[in-house]
Parts: sequence; structure tokens; C-alpha cells
Amino acid sequence: MKVGWSASHGEFLIEDYYYFSRLKEYAQDEGIEIVQESSFYRLERYDVVVFNYPEVPFRLRELGRVRGWLRKGKRIIFASYYSNLDRVSEIINRALSRINSIVRLGMDMVTDEVNNVNDPSFPVAEWKGKKVVMPCSSSVNGGIPTIRSDRAVFGTSEEIGRGRILVLGTCVFWDNYSIDLLSNRELALSVLAGDF
Repeated sequence: MKVGWSASHGEFLIEDYYYFSRLKEYAQDEGIEIVQESSFYRLERYDVVVFNYPEVPFRLRELGRVRGWLRKGKRIIFASYYSNLDRVSEIINRALSRINSIVRLGMDMVTDEVNNVNDPSFPVAEWKGKKVVMPCSSSVNGGIPTIRSDRAVFGTSEEIGRGRILVLGTCVFWDNYSIDLLSNRELALSVLAGDF
């Protein structure tokens, strides 16, 4: 399986060894090839497309393409960060609105003083009955909650056309620091496989 990882909108790059080498290695071990694409239009070649912290707004014609990809059954992942840093949550929310999604990111930062991994900014959540850590996350509203705690929703999915989107409040749950915490590796591989 091949996943298209966007480098077309200023995203955090899968080829950044310091941040994502473990994710890339674990994915390869599972038969998932992640291909970094600098051309937005080449992303259409993949069944799963990742926009991990897009800092550059999407053009209207690009979002028209995303709607078309969803009509064809593709899986699209949008991952943000806390407190609308670099306006990324705003950029993603605008894109979600244009593809007729009901999902929206909060402009907040979810913390948990009790259920965390050594830091309130690293709250523990539940995904498919497993514990995961969702560091530096904004909340997510609307759609079908897939990753949640009693304090917030960290990830939600929505069917659009024959496809599906997954919106995540954090883009670092699968970085080199977090991927080996709790069940984050399993979550990351499931997301890349389009299982959401």
C-alpha cells in the first residue's frame, strides 16, 4: 500500500529523519510505503493522503480536487496542533468547510492534570479500547469521534461521498518522541492504512 504524504502546503515532512524516521520505518515493516509529494496534484495517485500540519492555505481548485477524491473513495487525513499555531487549525477548518464537512478543530489546547504521560500537555485518550497519548492537541468537534477521553475528542472521522476524512487535533502523536508511547504505533499504522 502507498500513502501520499503532502509536502505541497508547508507541512511537517515525512522525510524529516529527526521527527518521522520511526513512523516511516514502522510503516515499511507493515508493507505501507509513505511517499512525500511536493506536487498537490500528484497526491491523487494515492488511496490515503496525509496533510500533516499544512501551513499554506488550500486553493479553491485544490479543494475541488479533494472533494473529487472523496467521491472516488479516498481517505484524507488532516492533522493540526494546539492553539491554532501558525493558523493551521484555521487553514484546516476553512478547507473542511469547503469540502462540506461538519468537522471543526478548536482553537484550544487540551490538557489533563490526571491522565497524562508525564505532562498535562500529553493527555491520554482512548482509541478502539486502547490507550494512546495525544500531545499538544486541540479539540475536534463534529463527525464520529474515534479518539477521545472524558475531557475532549482528539480525532473524528466523517464519510464524504464514498470516501472518508480523519481530522486530528495533533500532528505529533506519530513523531519519533510519541510513536512508542502507549498504543501510538498501532494507531499511526491504522491511520496510514486508512482504517478510520
